[in-house]
Amino acid sequence: MAIPIEYLNINCLVVDDEASMRKTISNMLTRMGFKSIITAVDGKDALTIIQTSKIDLVICDINMPEMTGLELFKTVRENKKYNDIIFIFVTAEIKRHTVARAAEEGGAGYIIKPFVMATLEDKIAGVLNKKFKPSSIEMHLKSFEQYLESREMLSAENELKRALEIAPESPTIIYSFGRFHLIKGEPDKAIEYFKEAIAKKPLFVKAYDAIGKIYEDMGDIQSAIKYYEAAHEISSSNTDRLITLSKLYSKAGEINKAESILKDAVSDIRQDVSTSGHLMGEMYLSKNENEKALEILIKAYKKNPLDTSIMQSLAEAYRKVGQPEKAIEIYKEILKINNSNAFVYYNMGKTFIEMGIKDKAIDAIKKAWELNPFSKEITADLKALAERDKFDI
Repeated sequence: MAIPIEYLNINCLVVDDEASMRKTISNMLTRMGFKSIITAVDGKDALTIIQTSKIDLVICDINMPEMTGLELFKTVRENKKYNDIIFIFVTAEIKRHTVARAAEEGGAGYIIKPFVMATLEDKIAGVLNKKFKPSSIEMHLKSFEQYLESREMLSAENELKRALEIAPESPTIIYSFGRFHLIKGEPDKAIEYFKEAIAKKPLFVKAYDAIGKIYEDMGDIQSAIKYYEAAHEISSSNTDRLITLSKLYSKAGEINKAESILKDAVSDIRQDVSTSGHLMGEMYLSKNENEKALEILIKAYKKNPLDTSIMQSLAEAYRKVGQPEKAIEIYKEILKINNSNAFVYYNMGKTFIEMGIKDKAIDAIKKAWELNPFSKEITADLKALAERDKFDI
């Protein structure tokens, strides 16, 4: 499938640690007619280019030193200003968990090495058509996201209703209704929609995670574990989910299970340097081997300094070794990347309490509660502060 002429002016970035592969893909893109082609030798190099240049399409190897393709993608996606960048992964590996993780993270697709130019051309044409000529459903869903972001709830709901008229059986639209009701403060109704999305698409990982998160916030540990485990069965390499499951197992008193899930994950994804380091750090934190955890997490952070999940674990390690000021610095850096993370504000508030800085602690925990009023843990701590320090919630 030839690339339409109007698409050929976009900026392409080719990321691969093998020089021959970078050259092969770049030559293919040139023959297709693309005019702006940049190359990067690994994920770290690519991240610098993305932060300093206008990039539209990234064709990226998965297994690379320093920072893998999936680590790069996760880091880029955490910053909303890069949401329009399209990622196509290329890999010589066809392990189920690798493919599942790439799909779950939201990549536009993957190609197995070796491949011919026609395969790459077809994949690029497909994703660019979707970007530049979206369907009416995609346009309604994009408008829904924009209205939801600005909390224009009536307009957001109307966009979903219009999309549902076109595709009443769409799991994605039904899932979006769940997100809408969750933000409206109706978690029970949100769960109903998420379950309906799963009924229509049994491998809908995000819906399982969404239900797990609601139950986690409500303090229903066993129900949260049930849904996170279901998501884990489908896609076993999601770092954030693995860490969440481990902590939930610990809360449920299943200490051996909490430790083994992290151990198994580390051996499974050892080639992902910062990810495996992150998991090892969490494993040591769970055993209160905090100095060792801090050492490993600092290394993981240096490998991938914009991964907010690693940053949260690092901040926890700093708190546990008695360096709360360092933890606050890390929390502030996370909020520069994502200022709507309720648990970062919550943990920042708890850190200020440890430091004896009461006013900042109250402000941070209030902000956490505004962002996530369903959290039993945040609500309980805020009420305790309100009773002790005599302020209204």
